[in-house]
Amino acid sequence: MLNSNDAKKIINKNLPGWKIQSFITYNGLYVFKVYNDDPLEGEMDPFYSVNIRTGEFRDFSVITDGDIDEIFSLFKEAERVK
Repeated sequence: MLNSNDAKKIINKNLPGWKIQSFITYNGLYVFKVYNDDPLEGEMDPFYSVNIRTGEFRDFSVITDGDIDEIFSLFKEAERVK
């Protein structure tokens, strides 16, 4: 199983130069909110996941990959305590 630091390394490897704003643990995934400076793409869909067991990196959709209310509530809490 990966810890959050391992997952952050996977994010940084797949999205070099992007900035991790925050992350949560959700349904066996670390879900990251990540931004870049590209004016066309920058903040359009900032969510990516890393599977806690396998390390698989994927795009994450708050609409189709989970409960949007729960996900936003978890991010709100994570960013409040940051």
